[in-house]
Amino acid sequence: MRKNNRTVRIAALFFSVTLMLASVTSCLGKGEDSVEYPVTEKPAYMIYYGVVDDEVVENAKQYDIAILHPGQGALTAKQVDAIQSAGTKVLAYLSVGEDLRTAGKTPEEMQEDPRFTGDGSGPRVDPRAEGDDTLENAVVSGSDSPGGSGYASYYLDDNDHDGNPDMNPYFTCAYTNIGDPNWYEVLDTMTMDGEDGVAGIREILTEEYGRGLGCDGLFLDTIDTCAPNAYTEDDNPARTRFEWTAVGVADLMARIKADYPGTLICQNRGLFFYNHLQEHYRYTPRANVDYLFFESYRLDSSTEHLYHDGFFADNKHNLVPRLAVESRRDDGFTVLSLGYAEGPEEYELLDTLTGKTDKGLEVLCQDVEEADALAGFSHYITNALLTQPNDFVMTHRTAEDDKAPEWSSVYNNSTEWPPHAPEPRVGLGTVVSEESRCATVYWDVALDQTGVCYTLYYQQGAFDFETDPDLKNAQKVLLTPTVTEEYEQGAADAYPYRATVDALESGKEYSFVLRATDTSPQHNEEKNTVVKTAVIQ
Repeated sequence: MRKNNRTVRIAALFFSVTLMLASVTSCLGKGEDSVEYPVTEKPAYMIYYGVVDDEVVENAKQYDIAILHPGQGALTAKQVDAIQSAGTKVLAYLSVGEDLRTAGKTPEEMQEDPRFTGDGSGPRVDPRAEGDDTLENAVVSGSDSPGGSGYASYYLDDNDHDGNPDMNPYFTCAYTNIGDPNWYEVLDTMTMDGEDGVAGIREILTEEYGRGLGCDGLFLDTIDTCAPNAYTEDDNPARTRFEWTAVGVADLMARIKADYPGTLICQNRGLFFYNHLQEHYRYTPRANVDYLFFESYRLDSSTEHLYHDGFFADNKHNLVPRLAVESRRDDGFTVLSLGYAEGPEEYELLDTLTGKTDKGLEVLCQDVEEADALAGFSHYITNALLTQPNDFVMTHRTAEDDKAPEWSSVYNNSTEWPPHAPEPRVGLGTVVSEESRCATVYWDVALDQTGVCYTLYYQQGAFDFETDPDLKNAQKVLLTPTVTEEYEQGAADAYPYRATVDALESGKEYSFVLRATDTSPQHNEEKNTVVKTAVIQ
């Protein structure tokens, strides 16, 4: 088995910042050496949907992760093995929210093929009562379509209730119920060289089925099929009314992990699962997601503009802080972001990307700065077709992190569009004295080029910041944050993090300061002086 002979690359490739934090023992004590801070390294990745040849294989070897399209790339097991020989992890494309086997087919053609008629109970529709806009009463199986049946159970008919599967009008593929167990069986057994013409889970991950590609993981696309209904207007030809299917997404990913232990999962978009203001947050698949892919973070694939001011402002000021929170939980993930070297012709972004000119250098470098340095994502830039291998980000990103984390906030009270930046909630938000000589502290999020961890400094009596700015005389503990109940329930102004410190002295007043430190080798720490006090019970 070739997988047993692969080289393992040294780095924090397989772990999010949070997983590494969870492995660190919290240390109580005084002095700079009383806490052992973790060091993390962001993985470098590439994504490529073109035909894989020797040149592409060699390009992929310089990355920690290579995301490839098995069908469009005509991918072979030999090529995967060659890429993996350098320690690169190979993830293969898989559409889970649309059935690529149905591309270009009419409903009538689908009904003549047993692959698409299945158990005949579909298409299915939203099972919730009219007016119910929560996901609490949604069930994975859905309800019978009022327009009729005769198709597989995993096809959907919420857009028009005409009894036929709803199709994506741009890619002419049928939308699917991601969590339907029958759909999983299809996804698992599809093959590239059979009548399906699409690589399935087993073919991608194993070496004994179909082409036996032996990849390390899956790049799950078309997750946005289950997006909130409000995301598309009624007059949008590509509207989707399938939010109820979100309740099954976590089940799909959990089943993949159970059936194929060690598999890496990269989720493309579906960012609503990580926004606590969305109902989808309560059904997040986070526990089984290793990488979250943020397509078009800033530079999108349009040739009419470089980027959309409103969308980018929303991404930066609303989504980034919330994704940072989720990525650093004990079951968190690494965010991979993507920009497109397209835009108006005068910028010549694609030629800049490939080194033919430097006319668009400032634009591309700003994209790297925004995504990689400021948001803390692992970034990549390519063309709209995802067929341009390159090393632009690797050669233009800031190599060393010499800046301390900056505080931000998951709470943004902006009512304008584009939204403005949230008011940073610096340091410790509040402290609550608990029974049994404990205190629980609450705080918001800080952002950094690398990971962020949080240190609580505390002592009886007041701090003297003038003579002890680094608080060397205080007790200190590296916190492992957990989610607050208020945040989990969707309160807009709730603090996302909480932790409890124990073994305090009852009846005494303590002062507390919380500071953010990055997980670079330099361990840059910001030096806020926000103090909260509490008398311990």
